[in-house]
Amino acid sequence: MSGRASSWASEAAAVFVKDWRCELRTRYALNTLGLFALTTLIVVSFVLGPVGAVPELAVTVLPVVLWLIVLFAVTAGLPRVFVAEEETHTATALRLAATPSALFCGKLLYGLTVVVALEALITPLFAVLVKMPVARPGLLAAALLAGGYSLAAGSTLVAAMVAQARTKSALFAVLLLPVLVPGLLFAVQLTRIAVSGEVPGQELRMLLLYDGTLTVAGFMLFPFVWNP
Repeated sequence: MSGRASSWASEAAAVFVKDWRCELRTRYALNTLGLFALTTLIVVSFVLGPVGAVPELAVTVLPVVLWLIVLFAVTAGLPRVFVAEEETHTATALRLAATPSALFCGKLLYGLTVVVALEALITPLFAVLVKMPVARPGLLAAALLAGGYSLAAGSTLVAAMVAQARTKSALFAVLLLPVLVPGLLFAVQLTRIAVSGEVPGQELRMLLLYDGTLTVAGFMLFPFVWNP
């Protein structure tokens, strides 16, 4: 690895470690995402009951409900990824300490680990409470990872865009949902296939392609967003 690449990787890793240290100190995102998702999950389980015992409902309804829970939990918790930098007046220090691409990568990795941790907590509980069958566990894991990446990538870029706005939460949701809709559609389709056991088509490939598009767009747009 060249010196420039090593320095870039060190900057990205430093941002990632710094964000997790701050998160473990305050637990803002973890508490917000966890409590929101668990509360929604309990309400859904009481309202729907063991709906997974009905094959038609298990395939058509439960994948959508699962991803809606994850989506709204992410919308509630991940805006802080850049808002905290503005509130604590550390944004200027970050601009001086790390290149924009390394900063975006570090923030993206932090958001991805948060989303994956949320999915690892919610999905087994959801499957047990509503009795959701999973015919293809490996495909479900792939859907969760790839769909979680699209949530993290889109949230990281949009959070940087709204960090300096006054109505951050409302603006974050308004800008984020259109960005995430294509990835969510592919993730829901993959989850349905994993539940039903059907033969997968191009859904995983399309979701990975969308993840790659978000990543490239993030690296291209982030320097202009972060250094207006």
